Amino acid sequence: MDFYRKATYPGQSGFTVISLNGQPTLTHALPSEYLCRLLLSNRLFGDDFQLLGVTREPDGLAILTSQPAIVGDACSGEEMVGYFTVRHFSPIPGLSVGNPGALAFYRDLDQTAAFDIHPGNLLRDANGVVSPIDVIVLEADDELGAALEALV
Repeated sequence: MDFYRKATYPGQSGFTVISLNGQPTLTHALPSEYLCRLLLSNRLFGDDFQLLGVTREPDGLAILTSQPAIVGDACSGEEMVGYFTVRHFSPIPGLSVGNPGALAFYRDLDQTAAFDIHPGNLLRDANGVVSPIDVIVLEADDELGAALEALV
């Protein structure tokens, strides 16, 4: 199996979502939040993100990871909704966090949220298997959970 190796931008650790004045808001993630996101993605979606290491660059630390290469086509909106609803996530109407028009989902059972759901982040392989590749997934704290529940 082929793997992609990735590095965060030096001094950055991807993104997360917080509740700001009761509104879900995209913000830069701490390194620990980024690593928790990868672990959660492995658990929820059967991914195989692996931490390769951390390197010090002039602009800050960069986190090095790998993930299996996924070759496929972009999913349709219906496929993206189906992928998450089968996993007991509810769509959050009107909430777009990340790329413009991206979908968002919330599962109140365990306060898990998924953001930045768009065709570039969910691929369907030749066998029809759908795989998320760069979804912002997190376990919402109580404040964010309450904000998301109010929107579902």
